[in-house]
Amino acid sequence: MHQCAEMLHAAIEAPLRSMGVVHVEIVARGTPNAGKYWVGYRLAPGMQRSQRELTEQVKLSFPGTLSCQLLSVVPVERLPETDPGVIEEQRRLRRPTFGMVVFFGMLALVPLGFVGYMLFGMRGDLIVTAPLKGAGTAEARFVATGGDLALWASLEGSGSGSPGSKALRKILPVRYDIEVIHDGKLLHTLSVETQRRRPNQRLICTMAPNCEVYLEDLPKLPPGPVLLRVKGTPAPVFTSVKDMSLLVRKGTF
Repeated sequence: MHQCAEMLHAAIEAPLRSMGVVHVEIVARGTPNAGKYWVGYRLAPGMQRSQRELTEQVKLSFPGTLSCQLLSVVPVERLPETDPGVIEEQRRLRRPTFGMVVFFGMLALVPLGFVGYMLFGMRGDLIVTAPLKGAGTAEARFVATGGDLALWASLEGSGSGSPGSKALRKILPVRYDIEVIHDGKLLHTLSVETQRRRPNQRLICTMAPNCEVYLEDLPKLPPGPVLLRVKGTPAPVFTSVKDMSLLVRKGTF
């Protein structure tokens, strides 16, 4: 396209200057076989020439070796960068069609759906929280309906490093000792650790090590009121604790 513009400029500059044109400028858009050329001109002061007259001269001098069919001759002030009609045409070409919006919208939904599944689809609804902002004890009460339930830990803080695999090092280390009391009777005593390797590891992180991690399924509970008594003990490498609450969620993993 640039080479075609140079050929056009070389062919028309001399004839136009003989008609009183003091400046010739070529603007090209498109491809050599399907492009458009604008010839911008500026007349010498006091010179009078009609645009039709100049257009005819440009067409007479237009190189026959060029296969480009579209040609406009305009004052330099109306070249594509400033011509309102050209600007509007370029805007129209850039304006997204309904099909483009649908297509790119569907493409955007794929990663968003995956992120949504990773953040929400892999864990059930929250039933109750035993709040812990550091080492200590907490209680949580809920009414069991006989469905599957799982224990999760909500972890936020920082650590100085810990042994174990690379994946486990992302999880801040906490030990939970849990009493499961159903309708006033002690049914189960559990001890779980966040960094213990388990077959169905689930780690929901916005930015590690601030994560929500699946611990294990609760033993099947009959319908009725349930009290969880929880003791949370962070490991010494858990240097700054903001949250280490124990969660009960629907579902099993």
